[in-house]
Amino acid sequence: MRQKFTPVNVFFFLFGLGIFVYLVSQLGLGRILENAHKAGWSLIYVVIVWLAIYLLNTSAWRLVLGEHGADVSFRKLFMVTVSGFSINYITPIIAIGGEPYKVSVLSGALGKERSVSAVVLYRMVHLLGHMLLLLTGVAVALTALSLPPALMAGLALVGFLICGVIAATILGHRYGFFSRLKSILSALPFLRRAAAALGRNEASLAEMDRTITEVYHERRGTLYGAVLLEYASRAFMGLEVYLILQGVGIDVTLPSALFLYLVYSIVINLMFFIPMNLGAREGGLYLGLESLGLTPLLGVYLGIVMRLREFFWILLGLLFILLSGEKRGLEPKGGS
Repeated sequence: MRQKFTPVNVFFFLFGLGIFVYLVSQLGLGRILENAHKAGWSLIYVVIVWLAIYLLNTSAWRLVLGEHGADVSFRKLFMVTVSGFSINYITPIIAIGGEPYKVSVLSGALGKERSVSAVVLYRMVHLLGHMLLLLTGVAVALTALSLPPALMAGLALVGFLICGVIAATILGHRYGFFSRLKSILSALPFLRRAAAALGRNEASLAEMDRTITEVYHERRGTLYGAVLLEYASRAFMGLEVYLILQGVGIDVTLPSALFLYLVYSIVINLMFFIPMNLGAREGGLYLGLESLGLTPLLGVYLGIVMRLREFFWILLGLLFILLSGEKRGLEPKGGS
C-alpha cells in the first residue's frame, strides 16, 4: 500500500530527528559506537527488556480504551506508544512532548475529543503504575536494605509525597480531570483567562471527563488490570539495572536493583527539564550505588548502556512516526 506522510507526522519526525542528531553530536558518534561495542550482550538484553516494557504499556492503554480500543489496531497503538515516549525523551517539556503527537495521530480513528480523553486517561494510568512501583521501592529500601539514617528519613518523606500523588490521581479517575483543571485555573488570578477559554467548551470537557471516569465507575477491574500492567512495566526497569550490573560481574540483589531504579527515577523526575535526562540519571545512579556501598563510578557505565538503549528506541520511534501516517492505520478496524 502507498505510504501517506501527513504534515503532522513529517513535522514531529523532523523535529525529533533534529534534536536527536544534536544530542548524538554532543555525545560523539565515535564514543557512542565504542561504548556500544563494550556493552556487548548487555545492550541486547536491555533492548529486549524495553520491548517487553513497551508491550506492557500498549496492553495497558488498549485495556483502558475498552470498546474504543477496537478502533485502533494493537500494532498501531504500539507504534504510537513508542513514538510518543521517544518524543518525551528528547524534549524538555515535563515529559509530555509526545502527548500532542498521540492526540493528532489517534484523532483519525477516535475523533479529537475522544483521542484527548484516551491520551489523558492512559497518562493517568501510567502515572499511577509508576507511583505505586516507586512506593514499593521505598518500602523495600526501608525494610530490606541497610541505609544511612538521613537517607531513610528522606525516603520516608518521598514515600509520603508519592502517596499524595497516588491519591490525587485516583481522585482524577473518580471525578474527572478537565472539570477539576478548570476549577484550579479559575482559582488562580493569572490563569482565569485560560479557565474562561475552557469554559467555552464545557460540553466537550464534560464528555471527555465521562470517558475518563467511566473506567473507574463502570470498569474498575479493567482499571486495576491496566495499572497492574503499568506497574509490571516499571518493575522491568529495575530488572534492567540488575541485568546490566550482572553483565559486568557485579552480584546485586533484585531489591538493590529496584532501589537503584528508585533513586535515579526520583532524580530524573526532579530534573524533568533536561532532554534525555543528560547527567541526571548518572547522578542518581551515583548516589544509589554509593548508598549501597558499591563503586559509584559504575553509575557512569550503567548510564551509558541505558543511553545506548534509548538511542535505539528513539530511532525506532522516529521511524514509527513516519509509518503512523499510513492511511489504513488511521481508520477504525473493519473500516473500508
